[in-house]
Formats: sequence, C-alpha cells, structure tokens
Amino acid sequence: MMPFIPSARHADYETGAVPIEHSGWRPEQRLPTYKVLGEDLDTDIVVIGAGLAGASLSLHLAERGVNVVTLEARQPGNGASGRNAGHVQTFLDNLEPLRAWGDHGKRFTEFFVEHRNIVFDLCARHGIDGDAVKSGMVEAAFRPHEALARKAALWKAYGYDVEVITEAPLRELLGTGKYRYGVHWREGGRVNPYLFTNGMIAAAVRHGARVFGDSPVMSCRREGQRWRVSTPRGSVRAQRIVICTNGHAGNLFFPELARTQYPLVACGMASKPLSPALLEIINPARVAMTQYPTGLYPMVIDGRNRLVTATIPHPRRAHEAKTYFAYFLRYLHRTYPRTRDFNIELGAYWTGITANSSSVYHEDYPKLYQVDDGVLALMNLGTWGNVMGPQLGLSLAQALATERLDDCMLPLQKPEPVRFQRLFELKTRHLMIPLARVIDRMQLA
Repeated sequence: MMPFIPSARHADYETGAVPIEHSGWRPEQRLPTYKVLGEDLDTDIVVIGAGLAGASLSLHLAERGVNVVTLEARQPGNGASGRNAGHVQTFLDNLEPLRAWGDHGKRFTEFFVEHRNIVFDLCARHGIDGDAVKSGMVEAAFRPHEALARKAALWKAYGYDVEVITEAPLRELLGTGKYRYGVHWREGGRVNPYLFTNGMIAAAVRHGARVFGDSPVMSCRREGQRWRVSTPRGSVRAQRIVICTNGHAGNLFFPELARTQYPLVACGMASKPLSPALLEIINPARVAMTQYPTGLYPMVIDGRNRLVTATIPHPRRAHEAKTYFAYFLRYLHRTYPRTRDFNIELGAYWTGITANSSSVYHEDYPKLYQVDDGVLALMNLGTWGNVMGPQLGLSLAQALATERLDDCMLPLQKPEPVRFQRLFELKTRHLMIPLARVIDRMQLA
C-alpha cells in the first residue's frame, strides 16, 4: 500500500488551516453543499458560523418558528467542529471557575446535567447519521488518583452512572492489563462531529432555516434599528446577529473578538480500517478512552473500524504526520503488545485550532459576549465542543425566542482582550505536552 503523505502546505498545518478534505471525519462520499448567498434578504436573526454551536442555534431557532439565516464562510463543519477528537464527554473536569459567576454556576450546571445526552437525543429526533454511539467513556490511569475518585463522586451525586474501577474490569473493558485504576463513565461515548454538525444544519433547513455556504461575512453595519450583514455577493438585514465563529481570527467584522481567546493548534489522526483480529484486541468494549492525568492519546474506534486519536504537535512541526502517528503506535504497542504483529497504517492526518477562554486547562468555559446592541457572540468552546456546542445553541435559542437572555446557561459578558494571548500555547505545546510524553513513556503518572 502507498504510505500516507501530507499534501497541504506546512504553514497550513501550523495554522490549522488545512482543507477540511484532510479531516478523517469526512465521509467517503461528499455531502451536499450549500449555495452562495447571492441576494439581499431580511430575517429576524442571522447566525454567523455553521459549526457545532451555530448549527444547533440555527436548528433550535427554526424549530421555534424564528426566521433565521445562517452564513458560513466555507461549508458547515469546516472548522474545529469537523476536526476534533470525536469524544462525547458528558462531564466537566473543573467546576471551580463557576464559583465566580453570579449564581455560582447553578443555572449552567443544571442545564448541562439535564441535557448531557443532547448529541444522542438530537441524532435520534432528527434522524442524523452522525455515527453517535453511547458507548461510555473510560479514564484510565497507571495508579490510583484521589482526584479521579472525587470527580466520580461529584458527578454521581448529580445522578450520573459512573464508578471507579480497578485492574480486572479495566482489562475487560479495554483489553489491556496495563492500567490499574480508572473511572468508567457509562454516560457519553463517541460521535463523528463533522457528520453531526452537517446533520443539525440539514435539520435546521427542514425546519425553515436558510443556510448559505462559501459566504464569508465582510462587514456588519447598523441601519436604524437593524443590522446589515454583507458578504461578497449579497447581504442580510436582521434584528439580531449571533456570531458563532471559532476563534474569529482573520475576520473583518468585529475583529476585536479575535483577542478574547487563547488559540492552540491540535492534530488529529485516523488509522486505516482495522482487521477483525485487531478489533478483538484493542478496546473490545468500544468505549471512548483517554489516559489520566496526561490526557495523551484520546481514542475512539469509529463506525468504519478506524482508530481515531489526537494530540498537540511540536512547535513549527505540525506537518509531521509520521512523527505523531509513530508516537501513537509506540503507545499502542506498549499498551497492547499483540498489536506489534500487525501492520497499522495511517489513513488521515489533519490539524485545527481550538479557541480557549482560559490559559489554564479545563477552566476554558465558553463565553457569551454582548458585542453591541443586537449583537451577541457565542465563542471559545475550547475542548468540550461536541456536547457544549449543541447545548449552548439550545439554551441561547430558548432565551432569544422568549426574549429572556438572562435565562441562557451562560452569563452575558462584555468582550475583553486577554493578556499574553500565546501563553496557553507556550505552556501546553512547549512544556506540558513534551513532559507528558516523557511521563507516559516511562509510565510515571
């Protein structure tokens, strides 16, 4: 077989701008595309961005009879929503940042818990073929961690089906005896985020939303009590604008939003389909899996029988697909020694940019910004987009439809530029991940 050779420019890998065609989540057959906006329209709300949050918002607004137009610079799922690791994580790692909120995060937490199955619910309700499987998750560790036990107890108190497990049940679930401690979340699982996002957009259209692709927004300007959102070939007049852009980097409208987050490049990999013999060895329970505490090599086996994983690339070396796949294979062979007898090949490699609201891991809660009168921005989903994006779309749609923004699960804030915008990348990419690789290789965690 031909070896995998990255075909995009090196700079595009570094900026997360490789074409979405490189993402392993794209199906073998191309999805329908949405036409370019080529006229002047009127609507109640214009949604800018058709990722996980924008797609959900468009769908839930349309379901409530709100006249909505959605504009996407390329095609739905082109950004982080079509490039992430595919985990459906129905819990959060750190609730401490919520203490600073007016209600100490009570509304947020209650909504999050109530709608933790939103990915599976939306797929079932709208007939979305998103390869969404409620397989559960396992956080696996080489030794006991009190923090894991506390986290399991916290979410168990919220009604979650979760338990701390040790070596024997871990071996049964994962197919390896390398781990001696972990948490089994029977909540959550996996999803193809690209198909899921596109499925929500298709459902929004069926409910009356008007969606346009390859229609980048050039400007937003006020016209009396309304706004005009202009693209290269058309425009939309609306009472409200909701911006759902990942990171907002490079956009000409409200460019100050690009300074509200900490960007980080990540890379994703999908193997070629595994043989039946390998599928019996690796993760026989098909849970979504991650290592604790390093978080290296989050892994799912998707509906095409491929291993899908992600990591953070070396500085200025994001194009080196073979390097990161070799790291993953080293981990895989160490964890599942029998896999050394098989040829596991790289099938797809891609990069993308996460937009984090905090320079501290797991404190990067999304933000709802009041940008101007009638202009909101729902941004900075960070690492929890597959669940949080659809939840936020639902919550904000409810608040907009009832004109009660205070009911949204996120507090409304004014956008503020962050200091030292590259700090998160410096800490993570230059220090934490290299150290985590050493710790993982020596099994010191």
